[in-house]
Amino acid sequence: QQLNLLYLIHQYFEIRAGHTPAVPLVSIFGAKAAPAYIIAKDIIHALLTLSKVIAADPLVAPWLQVVFVENYNVTAAEKMIPACDLSEQISLASKEASGTGNMKFMLNGALTLGTMDGANVEISQQVGNENIYIFGQTSGQVIHRYAAGDYNPADWYEGDPNLRRAIDFLTGPEMLAAGKEENLARLQHELKTKDWFQTLPDFNAYVVRKGQALSDYACDPLGWRRKCLINISKAGFFSSDRTIAEYNSDIWHLGE
Repeated sequence: QQLNLLYLIHQYFEIRAGHTPAVPLVSIFGAKAAPAYIIAKDIIHALLTLSKVIAADPLVAPWLQVVFVENYNVTAAEKMIPACDLSEQISLASKEASGTGNMKFMLNGALTLGTMDGANVEISQQVGNENIYIFGQTSGQVIHRYAAGDYNPADWYEGDPNLRRAIDFLTGPEMLAAGKEENLARLQHELKTKDWFQTLPDFNAYVVRKGQALSDYACDPLGWRRKCLINISKAGFFSSDRTIAEYNSDIWHLGE
């Protein structure tokens, strides 16, 4: 979720500059990281640190809130998913086979903001591009970039002032006062020198598309509800009955 992390830092600066979003935003993170997955732990630490920085800022706190749900599980999901307005499924295209979390959000009326990855592809096919917020690279573009071996995150860092500002903020005085320099500096170094999941190329497209989603939610509530109903009505395609029947027809060939 480091793409969302960079977005939230960007919003922090925008709000402090007087550019408030279309609607107050509560961004909820729920995940777990394996003990040995150091960078994932660093991302969690950065999110927790940013939440403290935002909560302590009287200019930003009324407009932006970051919440991290520890030990995210089914019990927590049962409470959170029905309350969600925007489901963020923002894995790098080609990196996720297919999950079911986005389907649960869809069935409960949340609209999807995501890349063309995993089941987002099937959801977009069912609801139509006008009822989902898709952004970012295609899987073909991502795979080509890996194959070429010429991706240099430093080029994106140096070429985009907003992106550079967000990454630099990770080790700025506000973050260091609330968090641990070791974790924050390691994550910053990873983004500037490696960025294996190609976060930086998708940053601007993500900012624009998320801004559009927030604007639609705030300025066109009737249109937003229409999109929600379309998503709910199209969720039936993902039922286990259809899936099992299709597996049987195409693979298992079992009798009645």
